[in-house]
Amino acid sequence: MAANNIEKSYVSCSSPGTNLYPNDTATNIQITREFNNYTSDLKQQYPDKFGFFASLPLPDIDAALLEIDRALDELNADGFVLLSNHWGLYHGDPKLAPVYEKLNERNSVIFIHPTIPCPKNAPGEITGTPRLDYVAPLMWAYQAPVIEFFFDAARTVSDLILTGTVQDYANVKWIIPHCGGVLPAVFERFLRTSSLLGPKVGSDRPAVPYTLANATALLEKQFWFDLAGFSMSSQIWSMSRFWGANKFLYGSDFAFTAAAGAIGLTGAMNETLPQLYNDTEIGWIFKGNAVSLLGG
Repeated sequence: MAANNIEKSYVSCSSPGTNLYPNDTATNIQITREFNNYTSDLKQQYPDKFGFFASLPLPDIDAALLEIDRALDELNADGFVLLSNHWGLYHGDPKLAPVYEKLNERNSVIFIHPTIPCPKNAPGEITGTPRLDYVAPLMWAYQAPVIEFFFDAARTVSDLILTGTVQDYANVKWIIPHCGGVLPAVFERFLRTSSLLGPKVGSDRPAVPYTLANATALLEKQFWFDLAGFSMSSQIWSMSRFWGANKFLYGSDFAFTAAAGAIGLTGAMNETLPQLYNDTEIGWIFKGNAVSLLGG
């Protein structure tokens, strides 16, 4: 961190998360608690260097509610990390209402990390070719971070917006990684198409109509986007059409992106961001926005 001029890091559990066994809730809860205890201890030992986002044992709603209180009241979590789906439970699902009500009461920050897509009727095993072939047709050919992660992140953000979940829980703040995944390419299209077609017959989701202006303003209030990964060549340019420098956060994807790769990606930011923003705004992206959002 010191060698790369990083004052403070916020750590969290990436995909596949802490809920590894679809039929063993007790083990999932134990893994979640142990991970949260570890990251809390890291923050306690080095409070100026580390913060953390606690994991939740979703899709178990009752266990998640208990862990929210424990993470905030006992572990001093800075927010929560959720996967783009939890065994097919996407974030606009009405089953999550009790979780969002509590997170809204606690003015929580939620960081979403993508994972592989999961239809509700997918086989339960977390590993193995049959399940991966079932949930994503090209998983046999490409690793999940190549294609699927970016689509699943945009899928769950679309679900959050179109169901009205974001506006219903106005105290919740969201961080979306990888400069929104494919969101820049589909943002206007899914808003306009949903308004045109209306709700799907038989769906448990409401279809809240949005104009592009209304949805952009909603995300301006409640969303931030980290710049981890290869976000500079095209994504940042598209995102900058909708939101200003105050909505972007530095991200490294370390340690799944090795240190050398993270350094190279930071170099790309240093080359590209001055083409879009002034020095003050770049300072917001690298530090100021995170301090404002997370309290430093």
